[in-house]
Amino acid sequence: MNKELISLFQSVESKVIQVTGVNQLFHTNQEEAVDARTILIYILSEKGLTDTQIAALTNLTRQGVNKLKNSVRYRKNKFSFISDMQQIRNEL
Repeated sequence: MNKELISLFQSVESKVIQVTGVNQLFHTNQEEAVDARTILIYILSEKGLTDTQIAALTNLTRQGVNKLKNSVRYRKNKFSFISDMQQIRNEL
């Protein structure tokens, strides 16, 4: 895996953890953690990473990454989701 991709992933992941306050992004299915995971995956996708690259970095399946990425349209109705995503985008 390319060091630049790993560095990008780590910086976005740390920002997501800082803004959302969710420490366990991948080990729980609590709503806040799923929202944080979705934000992480969506922003990485916006930065140009493919679903396969994101899957390798997150240890999720490619199909799981795609499902979370596509679920953004349903989560956009939540104020906390939108405000966290906007803050993370602004700070990156």
